[in-house]
Amino acid sequence: MNSQTDIVMISESLTLCEDRLEDITPHVYRRFFELDSSAASLMEYSDEHMRGRMFASVLELFLSDDPFENDGFLAWELDNHVSSYAVTKSMYESLFKAFIEVVKKTLGEAWCADFERAWTNRIARIMTEVNHRD
Repeated sequence: MNSQTDIVMISESLTLCEDRLEDITPHVYRRFFELDSSAASLMEYSDEHMRGRMFASVLELFLSDDPFENDGFLAWELDNHVSSYAVTKSMYESLFKAFIEVVKKTLGEAWCADFERAWTNRIARIMTEVNHRD
């Protein structure tokens, strides 16, 4: 699969998820904080608006190639989060794991190999950028 196909599959899985669960945001954050207590501590004082903005940024990573351009949004976000907020590579891994787990659980039997492949490919691409920043 190519990047555009992955984007289409991820979008389709999120649309199906939205049909079953009005807002996955709190579910993803709950699972994220279960997986990484240091992230929960770091975001302890974040409000719903800030979490919503962060969630929208993560969705953009999954649904567009624009953030991956040289000196694009992803590069800026990574540099900003690591230097200003002490975000770690493991926090990104936990966030993405939480995201895919919630979508997979929500879709149940509707989850398929194409969704798995698309999410895995996309997360690997993002993590390549995260690891490049170390």
